[in-house]
Amino acid sequence: MAIEALKISNSASCTTFGARAPKAHNKAKKENHKERDILHDTPLRYTGYCDDIGAAIRTICCNSKSAFIRRLPVLSFIPVGLYIGADVTIQYKKTKEAEGKEMAKKKAASQAIFQGLTSLLFPIGIVAAGQKVAGKAFDKFIPKLRQEFTADGKKIINHNRGAALAVAGVATLIAVSKIADNFAEKFLMEKIFNPLLGLNKDGAKTPAAQGIKTDKITAAQEKEIKKDKIPASKDESAPDAENNFEESPEKFEENNVLNPEENIDAKPVEI
Repeated sequence: MAIEALKISNSASCTTFGARAPKAHNKAKKENHKERDILHDTPLRYTGYCDDIGAAIRTICCNSKSAFIRRLPVLSFIPVGLYIGADVTIQYKKTKEAEGKEMAKKKAASQAIFQGLTSLLFPIGIVAAGQKVAGKAFDKFIPKLRQEFTADGKKIINHNRGAALAVAGVATLIAVSKIADNFAEKFLMEKIFNPLLGLNKDGAKTPAAQGIKTDKITAAQEKEIKKDKIPASKDESAPDAENNFEESPEKFEENNVLNPEENIDAKPVEI
């Protein structure tokens, strides 16, 4: 009977543990879900590429008879602006809770500059440069994609050329965007903008912004220490022979007596 009772208790404990395990797993999943960044870890991040696509398809949209389609490249900036605004706002709120209002302002400004460079300025410039180079290549090597003009000097619409330029712009952006992002992060932000904002490369305050003294101040402090004859920190624990002699002559003599066994040539000192 005791063995059967033990088996029943073990099975009950196993059942209890098995019932609690899914709850712990679900709790962990909920915590991971909470830590998930909705702007960077969800499909919402693709809204940051709307202006890139808009800049690329400008060569197609500008030849359309529909006014709405012609405005699409401009309208593509709206979701990008909302995305950047949300990203900067979330960055500000998180930093404000953890590090205070002043640091939140600095990091929000840094995030806004970085997003402006990588989401607006660089993509538009890259797409435009790629389409310009491709257009010259089309005019020179591909007659079907060559830009023709009327007698009045107006451009003749060539839909094939517009589609080819759009593809060339997107391809250039895909090829160069990672290099541009690294340049913006590693050089422009870390070397120029973050120091101007009082942030170092890790996003924290620089020593100057925190009010921490530099090496020049430390050197001045060392001069003051030498001037005032203040012992250094590592020498504070070592007793001074002169001070020991003034305090206790007997102790001074005991500490400074030579051991004849260690030094044979030394003369014994009479105490």
